[in-house]
Amino acid sequence: MNNFQTILAAVFLAFFVFAVLIFSGMIKIGDSSSNSTNLKGKVVVWGTLSSPELYKVFESATGDNRDLYISYVKKSSASYQQELIEAFASNKGPDLFFITPDMIIKNQDFFYKVPYENYPEKAYRNSFIDGAEIFLDTEGTIGFPVVVDPMVMYYNKNMLSNEGIAVPPVYWNELFNLSSRLTKTENNGAVKESMIALGRYDNVSHSKEILATFLLQSNNPIVEKEKDGGYVPVLDDNRSSFSLEEILNFLMEFSNPSNLSYSWNRSLPNSTDMFTSGKLAFYLGKASELFKIQSTNPNLSFDVTEMLQTKGATKRTNGDIYAIAVSSRSKNPSMAFSVAGLLSSDEVVQSFSNALSLPPALKSLLSKKPIDPYLYTFSNSAIITRSWVDPNPIATDNIFGELFNNILSNKLEVGSAISRAQDQLEQVIK
Repeated sequence: MNNFQTILAAVFLAFFVFAVLIFSGMIKIGDSSSNSTNLKGKVVVWGTLSSPELYKVFESATGDNRDLYISYVKKSSASYQQELIEAFASNKGPDLFFITPDMIIKNQDFFYKVPYENYPEKAYRNSFIDGAEIFLDTEGTIGFPVVVDPMVMYYNKNMLSNEGIAVPPVYWNELFNLSSRLTKTENNGAVKESMIALGRYDNVSHSKEILATFLLQSNNPIVEKEKDGGYVPVLDDNRSSFSLEEILNFLMEFSNPSNLSYSWNRSLPNSTDMFTSGKLAFYLGKASELFKIQSTNPNLSFDVTEMLQTKGATKRTNGDIYAIAVSSRSKNPSMAFSVAGLLSSDEVVQSFSNALSLPPALKSLLSKKPIDPYLYTFSNSAIITRSWVDPNPIATDNIFGELFNNILSNKLEVGSAISRAQDQLEQVIK
């Protein structure tokens, strides 16, 4: 038997074992009763998630399996992908590893895809948030979601109350009526307090995520999977509620000094710093930034609400969905599948959520609203979170940055700038 046949046989054996465990009731993904399994051995898990309490979660996840040891190895976000590639190439990779949607294309060869015959697509969709469908491959499931880090809107309560604004806006177009009240300028026209950071790219935190939010709200997947399993960019999808050109024209309103909605320019500090210094009314950021904002300025009076929405469009926000993937290079695939079931059970996912202060990806847990006001908003945001298959986060960040700069500098017309970005994105995917 050649190497390929040996590997193929091992894969089918692993799937068979996994299927037996599932249908015998020993593994129930999304069900806390999976802690009753009798598992032995060591399983290594890699990821970038960090929390002092996280290691305790992995320890307690073993349940009654006294001979099971789950080792979590925290990796740097900057080097994580490269470390995975090098480790798998030398057969020293983890059994399980955390992934986000921007890792899907690069890790196609490293996933064990659980066939739908073993774990039905309907069961998966019933268990996890709708945005988790991004981990459903044509051949099977590639990841089991655990927690969500959605984009939300933080707001300065003092800046709003000083202008008699009782509640933050819900829709993007409401910003036009608030800019003149919340954006303050010096005598020379320099902005000293801003309503919101939009219309530029380099000094706007999460500028790519903000643009993606607009596109996802208009039902544009940004990158689409074809029937043959390949991926294609659809930046200016004509099926979308709003075109990318309309979205960009809207954003540019806020960086044009001649417009009444003008609130942002390139001379201002990064939007995160502007908000923590108390000079930005609305900050579009991630749920995971909460503690950083609090620690940077303990005296800042702020709150958080759901991401602004496009009126008449689908209610959505962009965000990271962290899922557990089973490595195709694992030396003990049946054990890895079993532990994946443990780690995506209700009880353990709730522990992950508590340790990370991020909402869970399980529908059963999201139906129970948390008491904490911040987590309440984060949980509601998780339900509407969507993501996209980003082929290369660094490359796409450069592409979208160039898209903005080409328009702002009048180097290209909006349509031409979009066409160039579409071509560049296609090259990155290839």
